Amino acid sequence: MRCVVGAKKTTTRIRVPRGFKPRDWAREAYALYLKSDQKDFSVNACPGAGKTKFAVMLAFNELHRGAVDRVDIVGPSTHICEQWMREMATWGVHLDPENLRESRDCVGRVMTYQRLGMDPKGFQLLPGRRTLVILDEIHHAGDSRSWGDGLRLAFEGASRRLLLSGTPFRSDNNSIPFILYTQGQKGTSISDYTYGYGEALRDNYCAPLYFPHHDGEFEWERDGETYRADFEKALSRSRAADRMRTALEPTGDYVRGMLMEAHRHLREIRINHEEAAGIVFGRDVENVRALADVLHEVSGQEPVTVTVDDPDAGQRIRDFRRGTAPWIVSVKMVSEGVDIPRLRVGVFLTNVRTEMFFRQAAGRLVRLVEGLEDQSGYLYIPSIPRLVSFATDLQRERNHFIENKNKEGLVSLPLLPEDEEREESDYRFLGSRGERRGVIESGPPTDARGQTFFDFAAELVETEPEPPPRPAPPPDEPTLLHEQKEFVRRKGGRISSLVRQIHLAHEVPYNQVHAVLNRRQKVNSQAECTLEQLVERERMLERWLSKGSA
Repeated sequence: MRCVVGAKKTTTRIRVPRGFKPRDWAREAYALYLKSDQKDFSVNACPGAGKTKFAVMLAFNELHRGAVDRVDIVGPSTHICEQWMREMATWGVHLDPENLRESRDCVGRVMTYQRLGMDPKGFQLLPGRRTLVILDEIHHAGDSRSWGDGLRLAFEGASRRLLLSGTPFRSDNNSIPFILYTQGQKGTSISDYTYGYGEALRDNYCAPLYFPHHDGEFEWERDGETYRADFEKALSRSRAADRMRTALEPTGDYVRGMLMEAHRHLREIRINHEEAAGIVFGRDVENVRALADVLHEVSGQEPVTVTVDDPDAGQRIRDFRRGTAPWIVSVKMVSEGVDIPRLRVGVFLTNVRTEMFFRQAAGRLVRLVEGLEDQSGYLYIPSIPRLVSFATDLQRERNHFIENKNKEGLVSLPLLPEDEEREESDYRFLGSRGERRGVIESGPPTDARGQTFFDFAAELVETEPEPPPRPAPPPDEPTLLHEQKEFVRRKGGRISSLVRQIHLAHEVPYNQVHAVLNRRQKVNSQAECTLEQLVERERMLERWLSKGSA
């Protein structure tokens, strides 16, 4: 049996840290993994279901029972890879994010699909060590043919491969490596275990979602001609792109109105959930900054912005996750896999309108915080038929479908995708205004009185003051092993400084100093050193400098 939906209690013996309780679906999925004789085991679990904790539990138990010797993890971004490292570290399992061959105090490596695709041969598994490979958000392996080919080259020799996804389909027709399809490399993807949003709602692992959607009237000029339309009016593809561009213009009343309503909603939620936060999904870097300016005017507080050109983006996300700031604005960096449980309100103001991205964005709002009553999520969207359809069908599980290719082996694609905007200089924004059209519900309410937010929102006082910000809680994340090593290596550049001093004082070549240290510590390079060996190396260099010889 290749596909199981839902969760049933099992008697599988699982080792876990004190205080950790595996979810029923995770127990069942692990039991199926143990029974499977296939090298590849795929799990499709909705955002918020606990995929990462399930995979860490599985990896820990496979290491503990001696089924594998090491674990490699591949993720879609450096921030998500760091989340994996921290989660593994809470179980006492350390991964190396820096080296092609992990240091001796690590049991494996963690890397992005992009980095692996740049040097798949360098990451290729060595024979003799049994490896479990975890491929997170495996659909990304279809982003580039080189990434898929790199995965196959690097991990063909793995003992087992665990394939994870919350959105197991693509908007294009690229097949996903190691995934089985109903018709070879065509047809519908097959999951060994599926745990959907409907099951997660039933089991109280995810919050119900609501989608307030807004129509509007938009006016623009193109080639000297003025156009006016709402979202219900049928337009050509190019005119529809102009309408969407007009709707998403940050200076227009449509965007400002959606942000104002979303902020009022967030303020009301923060009366009972003081750390609750909102996220705005923008179009590009310039657009994110413009949206942040409008949101600053609307809310009176400067929002956190996260863009791909910001070298501190990962740290900004971490600080926002642990802090109490009300708003964050991003393009795609907070749309998939990023775990910020306090997010409760979202505003979808991007021209990316694929179902996969929509589900990823909605998935940021379904995570639950322990101890709260009503934890519904709210994603404000334009009343575009496509988005309304995605919201309506969210509970329907969707598998990746590969369209039949034409005789030349090519896939027929439209010349102008619906999400593409024309940027000719003859376009001119004239104005926009919006109005609420309705609310789409994806699940039952969680309020104890049996009411949705919109049923009792009128009872709340709109002028309720913003609750005073609470001090950020102390970090509860473990210090990563590689961060400790980096501290030792960079502590005033101590090791490098000592090597340089020995070179200058005793005319010993740099490579000879390192060669002596490597022989003494029985490593091939400093990269292989454990944390303890790095500290020892510093002391050896200090003795060498003071005595004049190694």
